[in-house]
Amino acid sequence: MRFSISSREELSRTEKRYRVIKWATLSLLMIVFYVMMRAGIFGLWQPVFIIPLCAAVSMHEDELSSCIFALFCGFMIDMASGYVFGFSAIWLMTVSVVSSLLVRNLIRVNLINFCIIAAAAVFIEYSMDYLFNILIWNIPKGEVILVSSIIPTAAATMVVSPAVYYLVRSIETRLASESMNTIDYDDDDFNGEQGDEH
Repeated sequence: MRFSISSREELSRTEKRYRVIKWATLSLLMIVFYVMMRAGIFGLWQPVFIIPLCAAVSMHEDELSSCIFALFCGFMIDMASGYVFGFSAIWLMTVSVVSSLLVRNLIRVNLINFCIIAAAAVFIEYSMDYLFNILIWNIPKGEVILVSSIIPTAAATMVVSPAVYYLVRSIETRLASESMNTIDYDDDDFNGEQGDEH
């Protein structure tokens, strides 16, 4: 199998317009999810919609675009959660770049693969949260915080992840033209098919 990294191509005026609308829509969605997170309308079981949003976008976009989007998603989570600025961005950027490379070279875009990537993002985010914000500082009753807050939030995030995946997929399908699809596979491996769900 040939390993590939995305290459930049000149876009037509129509393609540029689609791309601007798509990123504006995804950015608006990120802001809406941020507001929902800040409002805390689900209490202790408040899902962090931004994490599956980041994972879903990374599966549909090239490495640079998904990395930049993950950076802003991480900043949003940090502001909403009171983390050190850039804490979440580090983990989300890493997961996003790896996800984009996996989709380009090894896996297809479908719900099962998305759930695996989203679960990895959630696990890394909240295990690092527990390690760096609770365990290292020896916060009193850290186990209670883990059971009563971190685990419910992570579980709720995974529950809503499929809905976020289909929402992002719908946006990608409606706003991105065929020629702008950045997911590319080796013809010998996949008979020239794109990485869409079957």
